[in-house]
Amino acid sequence: MSSKLKILIVDDDALNVKLLDAMLPHDKYDCIWAYNGEDALGKVAAEVPDLILLDVMMPKLDGFEVTKMLKNDHRFRDIPV
Repeated sequence: MSSKLKILIVDDDALNVKLLDAMLPHDKYDCIWAYNGEDALGKVAAEVPDLILLDVMMPKLDGFEVTKMLKNDHRFRDIPV
């Protein structure tokens, strides 16, 4: 079992995702990437991250909608976004 915390990084700009990932110390955090809201919801269900860094302005399902869906789901409502 890993003692590292899992962080989900969500942004439709791949460069932003890579930049955030590079800023986090990999000895403390395992980073999971998603590039849209739908993918983020799937990754949350599969990985259950400890923290979500979420872009607000994304096409189709934006960050506000993703947050609302997560906070309305009892399994994920306590994950900080």
